[in-house]
Amino acid sequence: MRFLAIAAAVLLAVPAFAAPAFLPTRDVAVTYELNSPGLSGQDYRLNYDAADNLARIESPAQGFYVLANLPAGQAQVVLPALHAIVQAPDFSQLTQLIAQAGQARFTPLGYGSYAGFGCKRYLVLNAQGSGTACITKDGVVLHFSGRDTHGSAEVTAVKVRFAPEPAADFAVPEGYSAVTLPPGALAALLRP
Repeated sequence: MRFLAIAAAVLLAVPAFAAPAFLPTRDVAVTYELNSPGLSGQDYRLNYDAADNLARIESPAQGFYVLANLPAGQAQVVLPALHAIVQAPDFSQLTQLIAQAGQARFTPLGYGSYAGFGCKRYLVLNAQGSGTACITKDGVVLHFSGRDTHGSAEVTAVKVRFAPEPAADFAVPEGYSAVTLPPGALAALLRP
């Protein structure tokens, strides 16, 4: 479940100050490595459809993925093992973070490079925490290291591919059933 909060940080690490893009401005697939105290490194993949502001966030080790429709403020968890989808009220904070990201303050720190792409580094401060982020001119977060009330984490892009993303990657697979769970139940079900 922690990867969803980290995904939000990756998507939204920095709002616009000196006009860096707020979200990716073109389709992209990024593989990230997440490191957090007490956990071994984990890989996550973000696919982003820039035209429709749709995201697919998955971890091969988790056995599920999240489809987020940012304009609609909705997220669904897709559970392939159960051929089911669950509306994700537990993850409403993911889209709330996007809406509130413009309230953060940041200071340019220079430049960096990750996964073969250059980025601009920022110190990010908001009411929830602080960190640093390195963002491409296309709005892709290549590195984020921060701390908030949930702890600390570091996310680093290890592979970046700019290419059109297939629409099917952002749609619920055909034949999957919708399942309704009470708030909190989804988090308990998906907890490792």
